[in-house]
Amino acid sequence: MSDRMTRAEVERSLIALGSSLEYPPAPPIAPAVTARLLAERAAARRPAFPGLALWPRRRILLLAVAGLILLLAGTAVAARLAIGAIEIRVIPTPPASTPTGVESGASLGRRVTLEEAQAMVDFPVVLPEALGPPVEVHVAESVFSSRVVVLVWEADASHPRIEGTSWSTILMELPGSKEPLASKEIMAEITLQAVQVGSHDAFWISGPHQLSLLTPEGEQRFTVTGNVLLWEQDGTTLRLETALPKAEAVGLAESIG
Repeated sequence: MSDRMTRAEVERSLIALGSSLEYPPAPPIAPAVTARLLAERAAARRPAFPGLALWPRRRILLLAVAGLILLLAGTAVAARLAIGAIEIRVIPTPPASTPTGVESGASLGRRVTLEEAQAMVDFPVVLPEALGPPVEVHVAESVFSSRVVVLVWEADASHPRIEGTSWSTILMELPGSKEPLASKEIMAEITLQAVQVGSHDAFWISGPHQLSLLTPEGEQRFTVTGNVLLWEQDGTTLRLETALPKAEAVGLAESIG
């Protein structure tokens, strides 16, 4: 039996642990824990979690205990997970920053044709076969000279409208990156599950949360009202937002070539 676990297995273990443990009130140890973590990262003694590829099984217990300490301490970020260029932050209190609004219109980026979008990025622009051509295509500037492609579809009988938007489906496509180009901040009570999209590890988020895109002009924040699937496929980070339930959303995602 192998003594190593993949990053996805570690993440699933931590999510399951956090939802099953019962614990008493903890003393205010957050400042000390946070200061130590920041000092170790500044000294390059602690690698960033998303960059870890494989962990020995004997270190899983230590990682789980560290995650539990952060949870009990009520730190600003109780857990950090990542899929490709998108980081997920599970937080105990609502974000302090105010979102600019929902994902719509010019906020999605410059409107272009599908062919123009493909010419502007160095990763393949993909489409869900179950939906057909999008009604709009946008390209947004991101940090590190990267661009984000945003495809949107109108609602119909099979694909209900995402609350607060004009669309039934929003598909964001980002280049694979070791540095986050976007992040999500979700409250601990919001559903976060490790799932599979075909053979790809993915996360399912169900419930209102915030999305932040890192642009050359600064951070752009949106309120997300739909359900979201996050996964990485052939080096591209994909974010599918829909009003569909999980099983149907996964089926839609799996129709992407």
